[in-house]
Amino acid sequence: MRDLAAQVTSSLLCFPKVTVDALGEDEITLDSVLRGKFTVGRSGLAWLACGPQLEVVHAVTGERLSAYCFSGEGEHPPGVLAARDFSWLKRTGLLVCLEEAQGSILCLYDLGISRVVKAVVVPGRITAIEPLVSYGGASASTQHLHQSLRWFFGVAAVVTDLGHVLLVDLCLDDLSCSQSELEASDLEVVTKSPAEIPRLREQETRQGRHLCLQLSSPTGTGATALQYIPRTNQLAVGFSDGYLQLWNMKTLKKEYHSQLEGGRVPVYAFTFQEPENDPRNCCYLWAVQSADGVSLHLLQLAFSERKCLASGKIFYEGLEYCEERYSQELSSTAFPLRAQTTNTRLLSCQTIEKFRHHPDRDESMNEVASPDTSVSIFSWQVKAYGQGNPSTYIGVFDINRWYHAQMPDSLRTGESLRSCPYLAVWSLDTVVEMTSPCPLLDILVHERSLSRGLPYTSPPPEQFFKPTTYNFDATCLLNTGLVHLTCSGYQKETLSFLRKAASCSSDVISNGYSRCLMSGLLSSRLADVQPSSLSQEEQLDAILSTAVETSSLGLITGCIKQWTAEEQPGSAVNLRYILEWAWDKVVLTKEELDGICAPLFDSSSNFTDPQTLQLLQHSQRLLGNLSTIFHCLLSEAQELTQRGLLGLLNKNLVSSLISQYARVVLWFCRTGLLPEGSGKTVLSMVCSKQYRKLDCSGKLRINHLRLLRGKWCADCLMIDGLVAQCGARLVDLWKRDEGGTGQYPPPTLHGLLDIYLLENIDETAKHAIVIYLLLDVMYFSNKSGASVESFPNAFAIPIGLVKLVQGLWLLDHHDHQNSLELLLHPATSPSLWGWQHGHVLQALMCQGQHGVALRYLHVMKPPLSSTAQAQLCLSVLLHNRCLVEALALLRQHSNRLNAEELLRFLYETCQELGLMKELLKLPLGLAEQVRCHRFLQGTGGLQNRELLMVHYLQQANYVPALQLNHTLKMNTNERDPKLKERTHTRNSILDQYGKVLPRVQRKLATERSKPYHHPATILREVSRPQPLSTIAKRSANENVLTRAAFINNVLSKIEEVWVGGNAMPQSSPLFPSRDLPEAFVGTPITMTSKRKSRLLELVVHPSPQTTPPEGSRPLLTPPRSATSWNPPKSINKAPELSLLQTPQVVKRARALAASGPVFSAFTPQSILRSSLRPMATPTTSPGRSVTPPPRPKESRITFIKETAMPEKGPLRWSNWVRPPDHWVKVTHVKFLPPPVSPEKGESESGSSGQEVVVVATLPGRLSLGLETSQASVLSIDTTLEFHDAPLPEDLEREEALKQPANEVVDEEEVVVNLKIPAVPEVQPPQVEVQPATANEPTLLQSVEEGQEVKEETINSQEEVAVDQEVEEMDINPKQEEPEAKQDEEIVVEPRLTQEVELKPDTEVFEELNLDQKEKPNHEPAVETAEQPEVAMVVEEETGEDESQPTAPIEPVEDMEHTGEGFPCEDSARKNLQLLQRPNVKTLHSCPAWFQLCEYIVC
Repeated sequence: MRDLAAQVTSSLLCFPKVTVDALGEDEITLDSVLRGKFTVGRSGLAWLACGPQLEVVHAVTGERLSAYCFSGEGEHPPGVLAARDFSWLKRTGLLVCLEEAQGSILCLYDLGISRVVKAVVVPGRITAIEPLVSYGGASASTQHLHQSLRWFFGVAAVVTDLGHVLLVDLCLDDLSCSQSELEASDLEVVTKSPAEIPRLREQETRQGRHLCLQLSSPTGTGATALQYIPRTNQLAVGFSDGYLQLWNMKTLKKEYHSQLEGGRVPVYAFTFQEPENDPRNCCYLWAVQSADGVSLHLLQLAFSERKCLASGKIFYEGLEYCEERYSQELSSTAFPLRAQTTNTRLLSCQTIEKFRHHPDRDESMNEVASPDTSVSIFSWQVKAYGQGNPSTYIGVFDINRWYHAQMPDSLRTGESLRSCPYLAVWSLDTVVEMTSPCPLLDILVHERSLSRGLPYTSPPPEQFFKPTTYNFDATCLLNTGLVHLTCSGYQKETLSFLRKAASCSSDVISNGYSRCLMSGLLSSRLADVQPSSLSQEEQLDAILSTAVETSSLGLITGCIKQWTAEEQPGSAVNLRYILEWAWDKVVLTKEELDGICAPLFDSSSNFTDPQTLQLLQHSQRLLGNLSTIFHCLLSEAQELTQRGLLGLLNKNLVSSLISQYARVVLWFCRTGLLPEGSGKTVLSMVCSKQYRKLDCSGKLRINHLRLLRGKWCADCLMIDGLVAQCGARLVDLWKRDEGGTGQYPPPTLHGLLDIYLLENIDETAKHAIVIYLLLDVMYFSNKSGASVESFPNAFAIPIGLVKLVQGLWLLDHHDHQNSLELLLHPATSPSLWGWQHGHVLQALMCQGQHGVALRYLHVMKPPLSSTAQAQLCLSVLLHNRCLVEALALLRQHSNRLNAEELLRFLYETCQELGLMKELLKLPLGLAEQVRCHRFLQGTGGLQNRELLMVHYLQQANYVPALQLNHTLKMNTNERDPKLKERTHTRNSILDQYGKVLPRVQRKLATERSKPYHHPATILREVSRPQPLSTIAKRSANENVLTRAAFINNVLSKIEEVWVGGNAMPQSSPLFPSRDLPEAFVGTPITMTSKRKSRLLELVVHPSPQTTPPEGSRPLLTPPRSATSWNPPKSINKAPELSLLQTPQVVKRARALAASGPVFSAFTPQSILRSSLRPMATPTTSPGRSVTPPPRPKESRITFIKETAMPEKGPLRWSNWVRPPDHWVKVTHVKFLPPPVSPEKGESESGSSGQEVVVVATLPGRLSLGLETSQASVLSIDTTLEFHDAPLPEDLEREEALKQPANEVVDEEEVVVNLKIPAVPEVQPPQVEVQPATANEPTLLQSVEEGQEVKEETINSQEEVAVDQEVEEMDINPKQEEPEAKQDEEIVVEPRLTQEVELKPDTEVFEELNLDQKEKPNHEPAVETAEQPEVAMVVEEETGEDESQPTAPIEPVEDMEHTGEGFPCEDSARKNLQLLQRPNVKTLHSCPAWFQLCEYIVC
């Protein structure tokens, strides 16, 4: 066990020279002995005495406070024997014992006036003095004293060398006359009854004598120690023969008298100690015997009762027994030294107790509190033979640990003070060496400095309970000064070693690991692992973990600085090791933090237990320390590559952001805002609808400003400006949780606190948003403001930012005056954000506070950097009728680019506010006048023109006025009598003004204003000419549409649909781009040269890339719900930033409601079949085939229907979600391939079968299945549809499926024969194609990136017509050979029409098994019969009237996005992907395509 040693924290603080000289004058006298002690109370004093000289100094600084030299009547002056601090009547002093030749004098010394105020002569030589009380009289405070003592005012106990035990009355009630040591009063010993004490005391006081009670008559054995114990109301007296007496001050009787086990050794001192929660009402008294050696004796005092007084003090009554339970010799046997001990001297002893408040303890139970910490501290010196300086020690005895060690009576065999579990010893050799040869007089341990090392793990290791974990400060009193020192426990010493270590050498690693092991600072995994069992790297890892856990980063930062400064071969490797180790620690800590925070956000708990707070604090401390390491690496790094520097910057940023996030979460937990309970939380009040729509009688309506429309900005809430400053990242974050709109307030506290994980956002904006919400919390709830207001102090937020946010919050809540006072406060940050002034002015103008806005504008003087800001300031000035200031502002901020706009804005606002007359009175510039005249002439009608005319007259511009009046005269409506009268008056006025002009000038002005007269147009009606013939001839300039031009137009339109609808998927290295060659540029693609399925192009292929490119995500990942948060693109650039995401939080109540029945509603067969997808799992192996594995040529359609179906609902597109509590059954329809003709067998041999799963689930919802995809994949924009008549097999299958819904049916298969249409070779007759209308709705599917299916409308009639022609080419091949109708049955693909109707709980899923060699334009048409659950009414083509197209498809309702998962989700998503592009390859690969184009042109 390593020795504990004290560390000197200050140099020798010497006393003033006058004090040293005064104490040294009497050293020449051999009888004079220097004495000194610290006072016991909290006065913080120390006294020193040598002979008659008394010096009182400050116990911390050594400053001289008081001094006095006592005088005597004899030849030799008196000497000071002892002193005790004493306070009375708000005065501080000392009880001083003087020794004279005739006896002793007890003096009361007043420090305030440095004089003796009371003096009493005591027989014999006083050896010890102890004050009992400083008051008296028959009051409640003296009830614990004997009735005789209650008549005394101030009682002091005195013992002498003759064995006297006296209780002296200090007569503090009579301070009329001051006494000195030369005028000491006599002492009168009384033994009368208490009834006679008042009379005797009055009588003796008149005679100048003091009364005293004698407890013990002199026996000749001197008393050496004295101690009053307030808790037991006992006076302990020790004698020189080793006996001990206990006197009860209530009865003045001796309760105990016995000799200590140390024998006839003088009792030197006492100290009292109380354990924690001893049920036997026991307390303990230490008795120290000291002669040549020092022995400690612990006496157990057992009482019958332990109670708490009204004053709060603990009080024991009824002593039952007293016995010695423990003894300890402070000699060489217990503390081995190099040489034999010759002398041991006790320096001091004291007890320190600390009471801890228990908030969970019920006060009504009236429990008596006991100290949680109770230690007795002893200091002693050991002088060994041949040793120069004595060895000095401080011992700390923890009585609670002595209880834990089962209360041994002494050290056990093999134990020493170095290894004692309840007594710790510190060595003070460093103090002695520094102060030698000055002797130590006393040592005082400061009570407030005593602390125990805090454990960093839970539960704490055993080492943290031992007394070796205590830390405390002490002061040593010497004859010349003071020395301060500190004693640290094993844990603090180890941490200090780690902080001061500057390198990671082998010795440092080995020593550091040993220290950490002994101190209990290692993790529980290494608690018992010795250094020999670990490698050096494992020991270093343990030391680094301990340094980070305990915030002792000096070792790590010192090593980083050393390795970066030196150019050693291993320095780079070491730095790399530190970097990777720290980052791994950050990742692990972040995962632990997410696990801790999950219950805080999912409504699973309503309170935070202390263990959770401790774990949060631990994680925050770790992250803060790791952030410090990255900051040190960043500041000390040299010659980094660009990639390395970027990675280090990201790691530093991420660690600091997560640390700040943990701090905020911890604060929210401590203030009670977290966790979010399942009931009505504080945030739910803020997020409720009442927050945005309060009643009219309420104070505010926060949504009022958002509804404003017109001239002012509709979005001028201050909080909206804060949110907008953070950008789209914050909006997406607040849309992540359920109910989030992207606007304030956030739906949950999870979304609010996650803003601290957003990088590239100013921290002040984050704090401002949180402060704004906390103000709402205080406003909308009864949450105490004290805890919420502590947020700025906890995070060192500037007061200027706090006042600014408070002002903005008040402005949003229409408290204009208080808001303005805060915004204009000198301590408020004036221009923290660029949008600040504009939003404030906008809000004030919206709320009609024009005067307040003007005051804000005058005081703040916001900078105007844009035209919009200048217009806003102009509006404020004009609404307050400050025209001159507005015009000056306009001239100051106008330039060549915005002058026209600003002037027009000025004129329009003036006209709107009725300020145009006042504006025209101002001196305008030439350009301003021109624009003003142009504005008045062009706007406002007659009123503005008349105003302009008056302005002309005022400016003596008569010619323009006459011209304007003449123009108005020509445009006047003569029918309106009022207007006619007004015109007459105006003409009269202008005629009078016109007389001042010469006649020629007036005539020229009038003629110039007349408009030019154009010859009138003569319209003549003629009869319509009759044509000479009925044959229309083509004109020479008619555009001729050639065959090549038409084909080019078709291909152009196809390209536009391809590019405009959905972009092509990106190609991967394994699957190169399948871009089609341009028309007539490359070789035409035929089925013999390239056989590919047209659906294969739409199948999602696996990509070998492990990290998706920027802006994309893995294609096979299930689509996220609309409420899920897509990570920012920057995360793809920096992998470190991925840690700045928190896991999705699902409320516990909703999760429990959705669990269980949802998954139990699926049968194992349907789950297994839905998972048999050809491309379900991506692969990165380049050696595998890019095509799906071949399957038998068998098609199967699976219908999964429910046992109970509700009523039918309208057709809706769903998002693959099925409700719970429904069982489903499976029916298979098996499609056999048709017979293959010899000429087509080769081309069709490679085609594979299909398996389609149709799942009936949600009410009124239908996902895109087979019936919709087959028609839609050919063409998107068409209404031309053809359908076949039902086959006999269809009718049989329909009858077979019409069975009771609740009947359990096994899996069955229905065989259906398919017929493939023949390829027509003869050109069919012309078919009239009816073009689609311009407003025909067409469904365009898009599922990239999890987008919803939307409806798009084709507005161009020409584009729809071209698309219809393309559709006709693809789906109507039978028109080329009408003669083959009788010989060959034509089967076309069905289309989903308007009559499609589903049961309410219905969903359609499709699974495709495609082969790369499948024929694209000869797919078997699959017809599904009507099911009891899925009713599809399909129109068939009868062939009677081929020219009549079918009815157009009605618009389909928008697809509802539920955001929940489903086992068949990937399969359904593939079906959506099949519909996202028109099949252009079919047009290129069709054999008869060019013939059809030629036919259409003709």
